[in-house]
Amino acid sequence: MRRRTPLFLIWCRIYRERGAVNWNTYAIVAVIELARDSGKNPEVPEWLKGDYLQAIRDLAEIGATEVLKAKNSEDIQAMLSILAIAAGARTHARFLINYSAAELLEMESLASEVDP
Repeated sequence: MRRRTPLFLIWCRIYRERGAVNWNTYAIVAVIELARDSGKNPEVPEWLKGDYLQAIRDLAEIGATEVLKAKNSEDIQAMLSILAIAAGARTHARFLINYSAAELLEMESLASEVDP
């Protein structure tokens, strides 16, 4: 039985080859990866795990370069979310991908009101 290459890996390859900055690729990969360990979603199959994790690392390496060229907060947040995932900082990635800069500032403001 021939195993199909998951769309996730195909997106990462296409993005790497295109060379144009696009936050959507980072965001969709982050959402998929963060959803993987929530609820009843299955683990990545053993036969795919190496390529899957390498695709995330490859995208993170591209993002590490592109984030310095990014102009808007959505681009930056999406790229940083992949860097956080690749570094094992999944909670940070969730905040970056799930909340806008304005929402993060509001959380910071509310938290500072509680601090003694």
